[in-house]
Amino acid sequence: MPRILSQLKDFSIALHTAQSIKQISQSYVKALAKLLGVQQITLIGQSADTDYLQFLAIHGLLRNALQIPKIEWTDQLNSRLDQNSEILTHDSTREKPFLIITDPNQQTVFDCEYRIPLFVNHSFFGVTNLGQKRAQTDYTETDIELMQILSNFCCIALERITSTAQTNTGEERKKTSFHVMPSRSHDEMQGHSEKLQKIDEIIDCVAEKDVSVLITGESGTGKELVARKIHKLSQRKSEQLVTMNCAALPVNLIESELFGHEKGAFTHAYTQKKGRFEIANNSTLFLDEVADMTLEAQAKLLRVLQDGSFQRVGGSHTLHTNARIIAATNKNLELEIQNGQFRQDLFYRLNVVQISLPPLRERDDDIFLLAEYFIQKFNRNYSKQVFGLTEAAQEKLKHYRFPGNIRELQNIIERAVLLENRSKLTLDFLELSDSEKAASHQTVIPHQNCQTLEDLEHQHIEQVLRSVQFNKSKASRILGIARKTLREKIQKYHLTD
Repeated sequence: MPRILSQLKDFSIALHTAQSIKQISQSYVKALAKLLGVQQITLIGQSADTDYLQFLAIHGLLRNALQIPKIEWTDQLNSRLDQNSEILTHDSTREKPFLIITDPNQQTVFDCEYRIPLFVNHSFFGVTNLGQKRAQTDYTETDIELMQILSNFCCIALERITSTAQTNTGEERKKTSFHVMPSRSHDEMQGHSEKLQKIDEIIDCVAEKDVSVLITGESGTGKELVARKIHKLSQRKSEQLVTMNCAALPVNLIESELFGHEKGAFTHAYTQKKGRFEIANNSTLFLDEVADMTLEAQAKLLRVLQDGSFQRVGGSHTLHTNARIIAATNKNLELEIQNGQFRQDLFYRLNVVQISLPPLRERDDDIFLLAEYFIQKFNRNYSKQVFGLTEAAQEKLKHYRFPGNIRELQNIIERAVLLENRSKLTLDFLELSDSEKAASHQTVIPHQNCQTLEDLEHQHIEQVLRSVQFNKSKASRILGIARKTLREKIQKYHLTD
């Protein structure tokens, strides 16, 4: 007991002297590891500029985790959390929740024994994932009490930091939690363009109808925001929206994620697991990047959409769901069908109502409105006082094509606000992608001897590839197509560097 009290004293001093969220997070994770003897711990919170999650602190694994760009829950954490939930979440069935951590070189599965959600100023801040104890022993009641004590201390310290950051920063900032992740809003969908107004009309029309919706558009145009808005306006809004990124999971895990699996169904299937369809019963299931599913998985998805019945992997019992499906893709599904990469019957099932999101370059009227929204957002996040853009900066944005769409605009504004030391954003920190600058300054060569549309496509793709020295990533962004599609075109037209 003296040792525990001494370590608690050290922890309280560390929190009292901490001057940032990072310092508090690291002290909290370190104290958990020392007091409980935990082998692996991660503290994860929602990223401010993406739809994914980010590491705030780690212990015992993934030494390069802070550079890993993408983390996704493999079960629906958000469906288990609300502001009235207990500080400690543990599955009484002993089913271990886990994360899939996507590294450019590998994928890591991290099993969790306990998961502790953190709430700051009544908003969800993040979640702590605790692995096994070093001694391979079970967690005791004393361990659980210590978890609760440390988590409460951590939340109080975080509230102190956020409250301090709000002091003397203007009336508007006083109303907003600083650095705390609130529920996602749909402000990034704002705009006055005619195309966006028509999309809002479609959303209002279909939201309360239980029809399948297919959302199409380039990457970064806000497809998930549309899905969340449809769900929020639907009769299912009291249930948590269930999401799944079909492109982020290995092929062999997609089926298990959709339909769940029985204990012993495959290697490492130590317990029974519910799938997304089962979790999304009476709610909405959002399937992002649906075109990246294998043909085999598409066939099984089609059967569920036909009658709502499915079986867990390795199971024989038929289950039923009435989940509403919203799907999204940045690919041309009709072209994918022609190439044999997507089932036509599944397309008809998903495409009851299609919402096509325009790229930002076709929403000129909304660029500055969105830029102002992001400036205000990052003013709050970074305690800055930037008011609008200079005329030169506005002119630069006006003539930029935004290959990354709204997501790219957000990143451009965030960097500029963070580095700007004047009252308005200037050209000094308004950094645009090199590929787009190269494309905008190149001399346009007229297409010669193009008798067919195929000839025109051939010459245009070759011209763009040469302008970026055959960098396929840059070329695909300029052309507005996926890298896979670009590779197919390169093979088709025998294009070489």
